[in-house]
Amino acid sequence: MKFYRDSIELKTQKNFQYINITDRVQDIVNKSKIKDGIVFVNAAHNTATVILQEDDSSIHEDTKEIIEELVPLNRKYRHNYEGVINAASHIKNQLLGNSNLAIPVKDGRLFLGTWQQVFLLELLEPRRREVTVTVIGE
Repeated sequence: MKFYRDSIELKTQKNFQYINITDRVQDIVNKSKIKDGIVFVNAAHNTATVILQEDDSSIHEDTKEIIEELVPLNRKYRHNYEGVINAASHIKNQLLGNSNLAIPVKDGRLFLGTWQQVFLLELLEPRRREVTVTVIGE
Protein backbone atom coordinates (compact mmCIF):
# COMPACT_ATOMS: atom_id res chain seq x y z
CA MET A 1 0.00 0.00 0.00
CA LYS A 2 1.33 3.43 -0.98
CA PHE A 3 0.66 6.76 0.67
CA TYR A 4 1.07 10.29 -0.72
CA ARG A 5 0.18 13.66 0.80
CA ASP A 6 0.25 17.18 -0.61
CA SER A 7 -1.67 20.39 -0.09
CA ILE A 8 -3.48 23.07 -2.04
CA GLU A 9 -3.13 26.68 -0.93
CA LEU A 10 -5.86 29.16 -1.84
CA LYS A 11 -6.81 32.77 -1.24
CA THR A 12 -10.56 33.24 -1.09
CA GLN A 13 -12.21 36.46 -2.20
CA LYS A 14 -15.62 36.52 -0.46
CA ASN A 15 -18.08 34.82 1.84
CA PHE A 16 -19.84 31.75 0.38
CA GLN A 17 -17.39 31.52 -2.51
CA TYR A 18 -17.18 28.18 -4.31
CA ILE A 19 -13.68 27.41 -5.60
CA ASN A 20 -13.44 24.42 -7.92
CA ILE A 21 -10.35 22.43 -6.89
CA THR A 22 -11.12 19.24 -8.85
CA ASP A 23 -8.19 19.61 -11.27
CA ARG A 24 -5.79 20.40 -8.45
CA VAL A 25 -6.88 17.32 -6.50
CA GLN A 26 -6.51 15.23 -9.68
CA ASP A 27 -2.99 16.67 -10.18
CA ILE A 28 -2.05 15.40 -6.71
CA VAL A 29 -3.49 11.97 -7.52
CA ASN A 30 -1.39 12.00 -10.71
CA LYS A 31 1.75 12.87 -8.74
CA SER A 32 1.04 10.06 -6.30
CA LYS A 33 1.14 7.48 -9.11
CA ILE A 34 -1.56 5.57 -7.21
CA LYS A 35 -3.94 3.89 -9.64
CA ASP A 36 -6.56 2.39 -7.32
CA GLY A 37 -7.38 3.54 -3.82
CA ILE A 38 -8.93 6.49 -2.08
CA VAL A 39 -8.20 10.18 -1.77
CA PHE A 40 -9.03 12.12 1.37
CA VAL A 41 -9.58 15.85 0.95
CA ASN A 42 -9.53 17.92 4.14
CA ALA A 43 -9.94 21.65 4.67
CA ALA A 44 -8.19 22.31 7.97
CA HIS A 45 -10.67 25.01 8.92
CA ASN A 46 -13.88 25.35 10.91
CA THR A 47 -15.07 28.24 8.75
CA ALA A 48 -14.60 26.66 5.32
CA THR A 49 -15.48 23.23 3.99
CA VAL A 50 -14.92 20.91 1.05
CA ILE A 51 -17.92 19.52 -0.79
CA LEU A 52 -18.91 17.61 -3.91
CA GLN A 53 -21.30 19.58 -6.09
CA GLU A 54 -22.16 20.38 -9.66
CA ASP A 55 -20.27 23.33 -11.15
CA ASP A 56 -23.44 25.34 -11.68
CA SER A 57 -23.90 28.78 -10.16
CA SER A 58 -27.67 28.30 -9.83
CA ILE A 59 -27.28 25.43 -7.34
CA HIS A 60 -24.57 27.40 -5.54
CA GLU A 61 -26.94 30.36 -5.14
CA ASP A 62 -29.82 28.09 -4.08
CA THR A 63 -27.59 26.48 -1.46
CA LYS A 64 -26.45 29.86 -0.17
CA GLU A 65 -30.06 31.06 0.13
CA ILE A 66 -31.19 27.98 2.06
CA ILE A 67 -28.15 27.95 4.36
CA GLU A 68 -28.59 31.67 5.11
CA GLU A 69 -32.23 30.97 6.06
CA LEU A 70 -31.18 28.13 8.36
CA VAL A 71 -28.22 29.97 9.92
CA PRO A 72 -28.95 33.71 9.73
CA LEU A 73 -26.43 36.37 10.67
CA ASN A 74 -29.08 38.39 12.51
CA ARG A 75 -29.46 35.71 15.19
CA LYS A 76 -27.81 35.86 18.61
CA TYR A 77 -25.40 32.94 19.04
CA ARG A 78 -23.78 31.80 22.28
CA HIS A 79 -20.51 31.38 20.37
CA ASN A 80 -20.25 35.06 19.51
CA TYR A 81 -17.01 36.17 21.18
CA GLU A 82 -15.37 36.14 17.72
CA GLY A 83 -18.40 37.70 16.06
CA VAL A 84 -21.71 36.47 14.69
CA ILE A 85 -20.30 35.62 11.24
CA ASN A 86 -17.73 33.32 12.88
CA ALA A 87 -20.38 31.47 14.90
CA ALA A 88 -22.61 31.14 11.84
CA SER A 89 -19.66 29.88 9.77
CA HIS A 90 -18.91 27.14 12.30
CA ILE A 91 -22.52 25.95 12.20
CA LYS A 92 -22.66 26.07 8.38
CA ASN A 93 -19.49 23.98 8.26
CA GLN A 94 -21.15 21.28 10.35
CA LEU A 95 -24.27 21.28 8.19
CA LEU A 96 -22.37 21.15 4.88
CA GLY A 97 -19.89 18.38 5.52
CA ASN A 98 -17.48 19.27 8.30
CA SER A 99 -14.45 19.80 6.05
CA ASN A 100 -13.76 16.23 4.86
CA LEU A 101 -14.30 14.19 1.70
CA ALA A 102 -13.34 10.66 0.72
CA ILE A 103 -13.29 9.96 -3.04
CA PRO A 104 -12.43 6.66 -4.71
CA VAL A 105 -9.52 6.56 -7.17
CA LYS A 106 -9.94 4.19 -10.11
CA ASP A 107 -7.36 3.78 -12.89
CA GLY A 108 -5.52 6.85 -11.59
CA ARG A 109 -8.58 9.13 -11.84
CA LEU A 110 -10.96 10.58 -9.27
CA PHE A 111 -14.03 8.37 -9.46
CA LEU A 112 -16.72 11.07 -9.46
CA GLY A 113 -20.28 11.13 -10.70
CA THR A 114 -20.99 12.69 -14.08
CA TRP A 115 -21.51 16.22 -12.73
CA GLN A 116 -19.61 16.02 -9.44
CA GLN A 117 -16.76 18.43 -8.83
CA VAL A 118 -14.67 19.10 -5.72
CA PHE A 119 -15.06 22.56 -4.19
CA LEU A 120 -13.66 24.50 -1.31
CA LEU A 121 -16.52 26.58 0.05
CA GLU A 122 -15.57 29.72 1.97
CA LEU A 123 -18.01 30.31 4.84
CA LEU A 124 -16.45 33.32 6.56
CA GLU A 125 -14.50 36.03 4.78
CA PRO A 126 -11.53 36.37 2.41
CA ARG A 127 -8.47 34.62 3.78
CA ARG A 128 -5.78 32.08 3.04
CA ARG A 129 -6.95 28.48 3.07
CA GLU A 130 -5.14 25.17 2.92
CA VAL A 131 -6.62 21.89 1.74
CA THR A 132 -4.72 18.69 2.52
CA VAL A 133 -5.01 15.86 -0.01
CA THR A 134 -3.96 12.37 1.04
CA VAL A 135 -3.94 9.49 -1.45
CA ILE A 136 -3.77 5.88 -0.26
CA GLY A 137 -3.75 2.77 -2.45
CA GLU A 138 -1.83 0.75 -4.99
